[in-house]
Amino acid sequence: MGPRAEFVLQAAMAGTAVAVLGYLVASAFVFEQPLGEALRNGAQWSPTGTLAAMGGAWIASAWHRRVVRAGGRWGAPGMAARATLLVLLLYPAVVAFWVMVTGLLDRHVASGGMPLRELAAWVPSIVVGATLAAVLVGALPAFAIAFMLCRRYLRRQGRSTLDIA
Repeated sequence: MGPRAEFVLQAAMAGTAVAVLGYLVASAFVFEQPLGEALRNGAQWSPTGTLAAMGGAWIASAWHRRVVRAGGRWGAPGMAARATLLVLLLYPAVVAFWVMVTGLLDRHVASGGMPLRELAAWVPSIVVGATLAAVLVGALPAFAIAFMLCRRYLRRQGRSTLDIA
């Protein structure tokens, strides 16, 4: 597996973990759900973190490739900051997409799903709440994980990161 594919795959796994753990933390403070219910709900929302992290890592690695071709050089902290910012920018769109897709599936699979017009009215509130939670709870852990993944990616690319191992 190439460095870029590995970077995107590891970012997707990290995005899933941050989404589930972030939901657990948020549910402990806000929703006061039992652990089992919080884990189930966190797993239901984890694809949002997975998709946003995959998109952010893919765009960041393409951006890095363009910078290298132009003669520039990124360090791991700078690349991690860019990747984390990209993920946080993609997250609202992914949440809106996920809410609408699950609502559509719920209408077709379940007998009493919410009408899509009514669900569409709730999407902005859901997106704002989920994005706020992602920024408050998930940004710092996501940056820390992205820093480690970016160091590995830059090493695999054969470019020194000027960091100690």
